[in-house]
Amino acid sequence: MPRQEHLPKARRAIAGRCGVQRAGAGPAALIFRAGALFAWLALFALFLSPSPAVAGAPPLQVEAVRSAWDATSPPAEGWTPVTLPDSWTARWPGFDGVVWYRLRWNEPADIVPPRPTGLMIEYINMAGAVYLNGSLIGGDSGLVEPLSRSWNLPRYWTLDAPLLRPGANELLVRVSGLAPYQPSLGAVTIGEPQAVRALYREANFTRRTMQTLGIGLTLGMGVLYGMFWLFRRKEVPYGWFSLFSLLWVLFSYNNVAVSPWPFASTEAFQRLNHLAMFASAGCFLMFALTYCEIANRKAHRAALAFMAAGLATLVLSPSSVQAPLRDATVLVTMATYFAGIGLIMRNAIQSRRTEAAVLSLCLLVPIAAGVHDALLFFEWLPTGIYYAAMSASATMLGIAFTLTWRMVKGMRLVENFNVELQQRVTQATHELAEGLRRQHEAELEQTRLAERLSLVRDLHDGLGMTLSSHINTLGNRVGAQDGVALWALREVNDDLRLIIESSAFDDTDDLAERLAPLRHRCTRLLEAADIECRWTIEGLHGCRLGGKRVLDFLRVVQEGLANVIKHSSATQVSIRIEARQGELSLSIRDNGRGFANDSATPAGMGLSNMQARASRLRGTLEIHPGATGTVLTLRCPIDVSMAV
Repeated sequence: MPRQEHLPKARRAIAGRCGVQRAGAGPAALIFRAGALFAWLALFALFLSPSPAVAGAPPLQVEAVRSAWDATSPPAEGWTPVTLPDSWTARWPGFDGVVWYRLRWNEPADIVPPRPTGLMIEYINMAGAVYLNGSLIGGDSGLVEPLSRSWNLPRYWTLDAPLLRPGANELLVRVSGLAPYQPSLGAVTIGEPQAVRALYREANFTRRTMQTLGIGLTLGMGVLYGMFWLFRRKEVPYGWFSLFSLLWVLFSYNNVAVSPWPFASTEAFQRLNHLAMFASAGCFLMFALTYCEIANRKAHRAALAFMAAGLATLVLSPSSVQAPLRDATVLVTMATYFAGIGLIMRNAIQSRRTEAAVLSLCLLVPIAAGVHDALLFFEWLPTGIYYAAMSASATMLGIAFTLTWRMVKGMRLVENFNVELQQRVTQATHELAEGLRRQHEAELEQTRLAERLSLVRDLHDGLGMTLSSHINTLGNRVGAQDGVALWALREVNDDLRLIIESSAFDDTDDLAERLAPLRHRCTRLLEAADIECRWTIEGLHGCRLGGKRVLDFLRVVQEGLANVIKHSSATQVSIRIEARQGELSLSIRDNGRGFANDSATPAGMGLSNMQARASRLRGTLEIHPGATGTVLTLRCPIDVSMAV
């Protein structure tokens, strides 16, 4: 973890065997194999990257000695040779106070004045002051509690005459530190100014600029996604990610802080720092649980209880146990963080989602950095830079990409929903318009039907009553002329009754029942004209046309037989009416001369009426005249339902 303050640990080798479980074939397996290779390469680069050296640098003789807090100069006795970078807790366990480091080297005695020389100190932990040949050239303001925090602050000076002398020179570095936080002095480089300045710029960029950029990026993402969560509380992963980011910013501030402000002691600052570190890892675990859509409430409650217990322990523990507690906190924090990463990687393998795979690849970077920083924390690596804060940018970018991808998918769903909604509204509008049109037509039809019924009632009550009266009057007389008139009146009355009854037909009327009276009347008329008729009726049982269509069909039959009587001079006629497979067919065939040889061709009103009725029946009417007779054919669609 990114902290230069450690408990002293004996340096020891790392031994162990690492096994890689074979992943199943597929894109996810390839991704994680490539990611594992990348993680190992990153670890190798972090562990084995050599420290830069300046060509022509003079050899340094380095010694160290302890002194009291109020010492303004080092003691004359007790100097111990050391090698930089140096942590004094291994040499003087539990020592809180000041250690003086004395560095001696020789400048060429024949060059007067001496050439300018560059000086860089990698870090001073915690605070310090630097003297060249007895003169102060730089230092921190807080050399006693509250100590300045210089542990991640490289320093550079250009040394020149008169402070820099030909021959022997002495550099004194006063380091103030506390034992629990690994007080130490980093590497010191002396050499050609341009080369040392380039080395300083590189160190400053890594230790300061990159850390600051990472903090700024993390803070921006935390605020952005926090605001998004405030407006959409159901998006719980956004809230946990925001809290994780803000706590990580608070923790990472340790890498750029130069004082313990707003606290009055180093211990208070470090306690808050470790609280933020542990809390951020807990929030990351909650983010992983919600992002992976793990709905197990027990797991969520256990994670929250674990966070609460850890935070309470860090807050309430006494100062005497802070040192071992910090070690335990670092280990538990790493385990918690890696557990969250493991959940996300498992979800990426199972779901095979692109954004989950990208996030998993990004999380391999902080894994490598975390392992490196843990080894550095426990002094299993001699020195180096903490990379976790910088690698957090990769984590934030990966999570931001994933959450943004999720947001974009949600927006696309909304857009598609809007398009689909518009289509449905258009369809509903069309259906409503069609329904209104049908309703309007139905109302018009009802109006026509009402007028028709009114006309039928008038015919029934007026003309029907008159015909009935005349029929009764003529029926009481005896005479040939009266018989003919009576027969004519009865035919007119029957035809009127057909009109009246057809007006009351509905969709439940059976065609066969409505055809029977007309068949009886037409048979009598044909027989009276000495025309033999033969009726063939098939499949009409259960056939229903509706009142208006029934009347049109019966009128075609009636008009067709009337033409046979009036124009054909036939002696035989066959009528075939058949309903089959949703079609009603009518065929009237006579053996007359056909109207082709007849001057009185039926091309007048009768034929026109039959064509109009066939059109209303949505059918076709065909008439084939010939020398041996005429055939009239009508075909129209029907709905046939066989009565039980």
